[in-house]
Amino acid sequence: MNGDPEWNISYYFNLHDSANGVTAFMRIGSKPNRNEKSVFLFVIEKDRVCGIRNAVPCDGDRKSCSGLSFAEEDGAWRIRYDGPLFDAAAEKPVPLASSLDILWKPVNPLMDYHDCVDARGAEMSSKTASEHFEQFGLASGKIAVGDSSYGIDATGERDYSEGVRDWGSPKMWLWLNSVYGKDMGFNATKLSTQMGDVDAGYVGTGSSNDPVVGIDVDISYDGSMPSSYAMKMRCRSGAEYDVRGRIMRHARLPMQGSSEMMLIETIS
Repeated sequence: MNGDPEWNISYYFNLHDSANGVTAFMRIGSKPNRNEKSVFLFVIEKDRVCGIRNAVPCDGDRKSCSGLSFAEEDGAWRIRYDGPLFDAAAEKPVPLASSLDILWKPVNPLMDYHDCVDARGAEMSSKTASEHFEQFGLASGKIAVGDSSYGIDATGERDYSEGVRDWGSPKMWLWLNSVYGKDMGFNATKLSTQMGDVDAGYVGTGSSNDPVVGIDVDISYDGSMPSSYAMKMRCRSGAEYDVRGRIMRHARLPMQGSSEMMLIETIS
């Protein structure tokens, strides 16, 4: 850990249950040099987006915050939450008693972003978490939001990162992931900086990862919001993959301390 106030340790998970039409995504991040630990948890249902954000002083437990906890159990992760979520579209914030109890099991080997980039790419991405790992998996359990309750059978992605996390340093940060069936998934990351683009990610199976070394992507917008994309991923093995996505639903998270920066999480 260096003395940069933006030095961060981050745990992130998402999951999507296509049968129920429910997505959840969540993150716990610690910035010890700022004495800050922050959390967000959002659930995207068919007819609403509910979530919570909070920040508290740092402590020694970097895997729990404000009712959300991540616990590693024999290579899998137990995700639990018990507390309020708030309808993002409501005029007044009314707490909805909510809970998660999810077992998140990894499928592919853990992917190290260093396997995708050269020294120049590592330098260009040094302000957005120099140590960055990705993995897709299967999630099962229960989610309840107010009067709605769902039995979860889902796929998802997780990441873990250490290093300086300055959200405002890149011009854009595109992060796309998908799981096909239950045994193949991809992550595509394009970081646009003042010095150029950094492309990274993987195409993974239960036995191996093929690092992504090049990404060409064309994004279409509806006003200021992304609506679809066409992407080509090139892997270190020489394999190429064409992906077309349509944005079905999204959640918007204004970044704390900035009136110009927006984090948009999508289901595609």
